[in-house]
Amino acid sequence: MKKNIKTLYTATAVATLLMAAKTQTAQAATSDAETKTNSETTTATGATTTTPAQVTKESAQADVNKAQEVVNDQQAEANGAQKAVDTANQKVKDAQAKVDSTKATLDEATEAKQEATQENIDKTKNDISQAESDVTSKQNEASQAESNVNTKQSAVTQAQSDVNTSKAKVDQATADVNAKQASVDNAQKVLDGTDAEQIRKNADDAQKAVDSDKANVQVKTTDATNKATAVSEAQKAVDTAQTAAQTAKTNADTTSQKLAEAQSAVNDAQTKVNSINDQINSVNRIEMPKGYVNAKDNIAELGKQGLAMNKYKDDEKAKQEKIELAVDPADNVKSLVRLTADQQKEITLWTAGILNDIRKQLGLPNRIVVTNKSLEFAKYIADNSTIAGLEHDDKALQDVNKAVLQARIQAESIGFGGAQPTMNDLQESVYYLMLQMLFDDAYSNWGHAMQISGMDFHGVKDEYFGIGIRPQNNIIGFETFYPEDPAKADEGGRLTIPSVDTTELQAELTTAQSDLNTKSNALTSAKSANDEAQSALTTANNNLATAQTNLTNAQKAKTQADSDLETAKTQLTTDEAKLASAQEAVQALSADLATKQANLQSAKDALEESKKNLASAESDLTAKQNALTEAENELKSAQDALTSAKQAVSDAQAKVDSLKAKLDSLTNAEPNYEAAKTAYDKAVSDLETAQNNLKSAENVNDEAQAKLDSAKSELAKAQAVLDKILEKERAEEALKNAEEEAKEAAVKRAQATHFYQTGSKLFDAQGKEVTGYVVKDNQVYDAKGNLVGVVSKKVMTRELHRALVKANTLPQTGNESTALAGLGVALIGLGSMLGVAKRKRQ
Repeated sequence: MKKNIKTLYTATAVATLLMAAKTQTAQAATSDAETKTNSETTTATGATTTTPAQVTKESAQADVNKAQEVVNDQQAEANGAQKAVDTANQKVKDAQAKVDSTKATLDEATEAKQEATQENIDKTKNDISQAESDVTSKQNEASQAESNVNTKQSAVTQAQSDVNTSKAKVDQATADVNAKQASVDNAQKVLDGTDAEQIRKNADDAQKAVDSDKANVQVKTTDATNKATAVSEAQKAVDTAQTAAQTAKTNADTTSQKLAEAQSAVNDAQTKVNSINDQINSVNRIEMPKGYVNAKDNIAELGKQGLAMNKYKDDEKAKQEKIELAVDPADNVKSLVRLTADQQKEITLWTAGILNDIRKQLGLPNRIVVTNKSLEFAKYIADNSTIAGLEHDDKALQDVNKAVLQARIQAESIGFGGAQPTMNDLQESVYYLMLQMLFDDAYSNWGHAMQISGMDFHGVKDEYFGIGIRPQNNIIGFETFYPEDPAKADEGGRLTIPSVDTTELQAELTTAQSDLNTKSNALTSAKSANDEAQSALTTANNNLATAQTNLTNAQKAKTQADSDLETAKTQLTTDEAKLASAQEAVQALSADLATKQANLQSAKDALEESKKNLASAESDLTAKQNALTEAENELKSAQDALTSAKQAVSDAQAKVDSLKAKLDSLTNAEPNYEAAKTAYDKAVSDLETAQNNLKSAENVNDEAQAKLDSAKSELAKAQAVLDKILEKERAEEALKNAEEEAKEAAVKRAQATHFYQTGSKLFDAQGKEVTGYVVKDNQVYDAKGNLVGVVSKKVMTRELHRALVKANTLPQTGNESTALAGLGVALIGLGSMLGVAKRKRQ
């Protein structure tokens, strides 16, 4: 039988070709844009160089007005553009701040995600249990400390009562000493026979004092009884509050435990959901565009769709699997991939799952098969390929048929894999090589696509498959073949190829999510019950504290009432002693001398005994005061211990809360990370949008400013034209005024310049004949038509007279003859006047 070996001599160098093509396209686009811009600039410049041959003042003013309107409009546009730039700038700043904050959150979420191992989750759960036990222990210690405070408070109350009693005894002993001293004084007075009336008065006053004291003792007794009743009632309230607080604590402990159990159940359910999500999210497949299998002219468009539809998903588990990298002798850098046999099998099976799913989508009957021989087949080709660069090694492709097994049909596609340090990186590299081969393979006439999609093996049931990586350059080979001897190829059995169909996982996820929801609802109920129980415990503890405060106050009030009663009794005893002494003094007034002397001695003896009693009472009071000070110190220590115990409870509870928050962060690390990443990606996208908007606003602003500058330039040009016209107009007006002024001055000079005409001759005032002048309407004009004088009828000078005589004629008036005749008469008259004058001078 003739062997049919089919080899696809195509290589995946798509990325480089695409990059070059895109660069050329961009360059061409830029060139066209520049040409268009230059053309537009030339046209605009040519348009502005045309100016009218003649411009009137009105049209120039209209041009200025129009140019000013344009400037105003452009100024408003420029102002708006600048405001838009300012707004866009602020949005960029806000977007950058959002990026910074979301980046910080993402960093925290990333760290939490890295820590969210099952080991850490279990450890945190154990830490929570220990911390909760510690809380219970600290609460018990706090309860004991509180009980100790109550005991010490009772001891202080009793010590204070003892002090009060001792003080009352001191007061009583003091009063007794005073009374005994009074008895001594009275006995002395009786013996001396003085102050008899005063002694009787003292007895009366003493009786009144005793009566008053008895009434006061009765009042104080009633008050002390009432205060004792109040203490009894307050104690009952404390007992009731203590029972309620204990019951509330029992309930709170129960609900707290149930809450912990519910939280643990939610954590376990969440962990399961996260685990399934991780599995789903790490499953990679390539979705094929509809119509791909029968595509012809639209294959390129479908390829674009395929590239857009598919993206690699990171495999967290694969990230943990390291791949050995050997040193490349070319650059002495660890960059050459060295797969173990298990890793070659792993990447081959992972790829095979994706390839089988592609065939299923395309409706092809053939399926990928992976065996130990197919792995050996691929590895042999990779290890024995010595050809440099991204080229097929024909020798290795031929030799494998002898070295491993004979193939009837054989195909290979290759592509650069790069230095991939983890299995996740290698999977990603393989994934994107397949995408290029399937959807961007026009340069090789879609030869790679035919193999990778399975269409090349259409009609063959099984495609034996393996992946090999060339050790000298990391080129990945996708090797498919059909063997001459399938039984030999199947030696050791066919390996199980994982499915990329997530239907079962999705069903598991639905069930797990439902279970999570149920447990979350139970957690909510448990939390609500615990909140109520904790609130009730707080209320009960507050009530107990209030009751204890009331009891303490009642005990203090009772102590004070007892003290007041003792004081009243002491006063009564003192006054009764004074009364007895006073009465004895009254009776002694009538006794004999010996009796009086005996009474005085007896009184002195009683005084000394009373002083001894006072000293004993004072000593007892000092002891009781010392006992009170010690009891107060012990109470202070107990209160400090209670404060410390309560703080320890608070600290222990804070630790529990912190650990629970940590557990929540760990169990929800994935969704928290995804949420943080989504927020960060959105922030980055928003920043890019803001930056693009800013750039657009700046471009619009630059254009608006350029238009404004152009409008101002045009206004300046129009203003310059108008200024020139106005300047010319002012010059013409000045010239006209000057001419009129000169004309008026000439007329005035002419009117002051007299000429005399006789016949056809014209003389000036000095009698000189002038020529080249024209006389019209008695006005004389020069050859240029300028008025230079007027014709006069009076001869004003001798020189003129002589000239006229010499001309043998006289000027006439009216018409020419008349004027000369008149002139003659005038000259004769003038001559006569001159003769007379001359004679007078002679």
